[in-house]
Amino acid sequence: MRIVLNVLILGLALAFAVPAAAQPEPVQVPVPAGWTSVDEEYRFDRDSLWEYINGAADLFLSYGFRELVVLDLEQGDSALSVSVYDMGRPLDAYGVFERERPADGDPLAGAGALAVLQPPYRGLLLKDRFYVKVEVGGGDVSGDLLGRAMRDIAAELPGSDDLPPQLKSLPEQGRVPGTVAFAGSDFLGLADLRNCLHATYKQADEFEYRLFVMTPSKAFLNGKSSKWTSEIRPDGSLFFWREIPYEGVVVLQGNEKQLLGVAGFADRETAAALLESLPR
Repeated sequence: MRIVLNVLILGLALAFAVPAAAQPEPVQVPVPAGWTSVDEEYRFDRDSLWEYINGAADLFLSYGFRELVVLDLEQGDSALSVSVYDMGRPLDAYGVFERERPADGDPLAGAGALAVLQPPYRGLLLKDRFYVKVEVGGGDVSGDLLGRAMRDIAAELPGSDDLPPQLKSLPEQGRVPGTVAFAGSDFLGLADLRNCLHATYKQADEFEYRLFVMTPSKAFLNGKSSKWTSEIRPDGSLFFWREIPYEGVVVLQGNEKQLLGVAGFADRETAAALLESLPR
């Protein structure tokens, strides 16, 4: 009887089990035309990343890093090291790219969503959920040769060449160039503001404020934090606001899938009016 009961319980457990989310296949480092691999790939996960980039591991881990795959290449006397960081999501990859992109980098067209060169020794690439570093390890590697290798690598990586669609929620008008970034956690110093794509904007009178877009967590929507005041607007949209030191009020409006927020205004009415004026 006990055996039959145990089998019955096991059957019920299997019947009602929630299937695990499908994980993407581990990525292989593409080998660009004219180059050959020196050795096998090296792989690092969240527990071993510090072995490869001890001082910078925390940055990648804060953006949801999943795996790093490294492959060394050679072409005659020239050498490249290709590091492909699987960040899990395009927004996380974008966030790391923006954090590490050099101000003096030369844009490279035709390589993924974004790419820059830092001759003579490095190129950075963004494609879908991948952030890629291509570093010169020896020999005379010109900018043209490095750029061709990066285009070949981008073409073979899986995923879309488009930028994260959330960027479309941040209008171009008034946006201060070079300020678009992604905060995986604690945006504006608030634990509730996670996975926020943000940028700085400037009005005609030179007043600056910040716009951001985020996907709200269930805890945030369910009012787990009492520091936010919430309401439902006449048009059915969700509305949240609170005051924080040095930032004025923070106001968010949208739906359960996406909230658009603004910070930097002194009063809630002005901030809400700005959000209402933006195209949806």
